[in-house]
Amino acid sequence: EVGRANTDLRKQFNATKEVILSAGVIGTPQVLMNSGIGESTELRAVGIEPIIQLHDVGKNFSDHPIVLVQWLVNPNGAITIDDIIQNSTIHDQYLQQWKRNQTGPFTTTATSFGIWGRIQDNSSIFDTYPDPSSGRNSPHFELLPMNSGFAAFTEGQHSISMINFVVSPTSRGSVTLNTSNPFDPPLINPNYMSSPFDLKAMRASIEKSIQFFKAPAWKDYILSGSPVGNFTTDEDFDDFILNSTLSGLHGVGTAAMSAPARGDGDEINGVVDPDLRVKGALGLRVVDASVLPYVPSGHTQAPVYIVSERAADLIKDFWH
Repeated sequence: EVGRANTDLRKQFNATKEVILSAGVIGTPQVLMNSGIGESTELRAVGIEPIIQLHDVGKNFSDHPIVLVQWLVNPNGAITIDDIIQNSTIHDQYLQQWKRNQTGPFTTTATSFGIWGRIQDNSSIFDTYPDPSSGRNSPHFELLPMNSGFAAFTEGQHSISMINFVVSPTSRGSVTLNTSNPFDPPLINPNYMSSPFDLKAMRASIEKSIQFFKAPAWKDYILSGSPVGNFTTDEDFDDFILNSTLSGLHGVGTAAMSAPARGDGDEINGVVDPDLRVKGALGLRVVDASVLPYVPSGHTQAPVYIVSERAADLIKDFWH
């Protein structure tokens, strides 16, 4: 049944083979729970009769948290993204250039390369937390230099930024229902930085950012340092991080894939099996980022393409 709002006309569709759910890391668990698939106690609490008991629906939310750090710069006549954002004449000039011949600043994003790094192997954090990365050559954090700030300090000023990602986070959040109304937004708790490991990784990333912009190449370009450059304790960094963390928009895991249940009485973990079929259901498959049980140590666009291509093959093979 499909509609856009409570007052909208509803349309019903009947599947002859199977339903493929691709509503994303937030929408997919919301649809499942509104349909009676999820943790029974939580569903009953909002007035939904459970149909399939799957306690992991909406759990295990994982994302790449980010923190932006920025510095004031003297562009010396060079164009920064700040110019394009603040000056409509410059914006229109470069937009028209791109429309004419696909050249100029509109051919690129605000950032064009990334830097990957790891917490040092001898860090005491590993005495308490196992390394969550996939190996000793896999990153814990990513730095993306950006030719502007998310917002200029003052009109007419220019800035340069570093976007800091934790790409192997250990914090886990959740998506739960607020009401039984499918048009009401769910309760989203990303639970960022709830793990000391994630705080440590973000501190390491920001420290690398400061080191990067202290290089001689930036002399006379960077006018003033970011406030983080004056921090002297981990507590200073942690307060800044906890008050500055944003979503990296790479959320996964709320309908996580796991191995099939081994037999009667075996607790069902995860939400979908390796063929992306919802456990305990017939004719229902999930194909989106929510099936990834861990957020990759890189951006999620390519992994979602891979899952989608694999899903297409699985579905074709099953029905043909």
